[in-house]
Amino acid sequence: METETCEIVCILCPMGCKMKVEIKNGGIVEVENAECGRGKDYGVQEVKSPVRDFFTTVRVKGGRMPLVSVRSNKPVPKDMLRPCALEMARIVVSAPIRLGDIIVKNILNLGIDIVATKDIENT
Repeated sequence: METETCEIVCILCPMGCKMKVEIKNGGIVEVENAECGRGKDYGVQEVKSPVRDFFTTVRVKGGRMPLVSVRSNKPVPKDMLRPCALEMARIVVSAPIRLGDIIVKNILNLGIDIVATKDIENT
C-alpha cells in the first residue's frame, strides 16, 4: 500500500489553511489542518479533480468595444484551462451582445457554457 501526502493551501477564505491530504491506494484517507468543512471539501476536490473558474475576453466585431469579457458558467477542470483559452482565442462575436448571452455552448464537450459578463452595443 502506497501512501502519498499532498500539501495544499486552501483558497476559500482569508485564513489560507495549510492542509495535508493523505492518499492511500488512490483514495483520500485524511485531511489535516482544515479549519472548516468547506476547507476539507476543497482539499479533497483539489487532490481528486482540481477545477478553476474560467475568465477571458472575446473579440467583438462591430461593437463600441473591441472585446467582451466572458466566464464559464461552471468551474473548468484545471487541465482543460489552456485548451479552453486556445479555443476562445479563435472566436469573434458580432455586436450587440447582452449580459448572459451564451458565447460558446458546451465548450470542448465539457458540459460548460461560456457567457458574456457585460453588454456591448453596436457602433
